[in-house]
Amino acid sequence: MRATIRSASLCAAFALVPATGCVLDTTRGGPPDQTCAVESSYGIDTGASIDHAAGVDAGYYVEYRGGGAWHLEWTCDTKLSAYGCNFTGSIVATLAPGSVVTCAQCEAEDLLTVTPGGAQSTIDFDTVTSSGIDGLDLTTPIGSSIDADLRLDGLHQADLVFLPSQGRAASPSCLPATLVPGAEAASAAAHLARPAR
Repeated sequence: MRATIRSASLCAAFALVPATGCVLDTTRGGPPDQTCAVESSYGIDTGASIDHAAGVDAGYYVEYRGGGAWHLEWTCDTKLSAYGCNFTGSIVATLAPGSVVTCAQCEAEDLLTVTPGGAQSTIDFDTVTSSGIDGLDLTTPIGSSIDADLRLDGLHQADLVFLPSQGRAASPSCLPATLVPGAEAASAAAHLARPAR
């Protein structure tokens, strides 16, 4: 598996140019795995999303649309690098009665499984994404949090997970993370710019 940031523009955005010269690969150590010793919680603004370009802005993009509706999507930087990315992970959540988890814009070879386990279900996914967008939609009881364990090319790369939080685009400091929706009435829909780094 590759663990590579492949574009000069992304390296500049993430302030990697001075330290690494841009191209990182696992044969020279690659990016560090950003795994939490203790899972942290992050607030998600209800109705907000983060603008991004498919095939250019690599990473995960999380939305809580309100009414218990969650949408996660991901894309690679293939238009810049000519390589695809392997997005894998698990979401643990209490699903709303009768709700169905769907794979958004996935191809036939992409995997999505839902395993019930008492009050909560585990949603596992494994997709290879290039110039398009893959993702998933799920519905929880209104206001319920989800636990997200997200990996890109086999590593926790928290700096490539983008969350609308407190009116700005943010990233967790490490993964896995508990994502907590904001108050439904207090949040206004917003489209936020992806953070420059």
